[in-house]
Amino acid sequence: MEDLKFQTAESVTKWSNNTGTDTSFQSNNNCGFQMAINGFRISVVFGPGSYIRDKNIRYNMKFDEPMSFKHFGTDTAEILVWNRNGEPIIWDNRDEVIGFCSSDTIAKIIGCLASCGNEDPTRALQQICDAQG
Repeated sequence: MEDLKFQTAESVTKWSNNTGTDTSFQSNNNCGFQMAINGFRISVVFGPGSYIRDKNIRYNMKFDEPMSFKHFGTDTAEILVWNRNGEPIIWDNRDEVIGFCSSDTIAKIIGCLASCGNEDPTRALQQICDAQG
């Protein structure tokens, strides 16, 4: 398995049809996606090397193996959120990534980003992540 801990989230989620402009939606190796929301960008990843509960996928699956599945998924995912300046949000744990997120938590984060207006949602996002348990 490829060692992902020395790669940035940006390098792991590179995509090949880049036309030089950001798109609203991107898919990543059949095990994640990115989307633009209100000037922010969120990456949701649930494949090999990701901070997910399914240890078989996390530790034993090869990085590109999800591409061999027609449908691929798991119960938790990791997220990374970029602010309106394109910089990753650094969370209270001093990391760019929040792992082991449920779909409910990710839905709340997306809702928070969509409804924050011009306000900085970082504190509210942190509270959502902290409340997930």
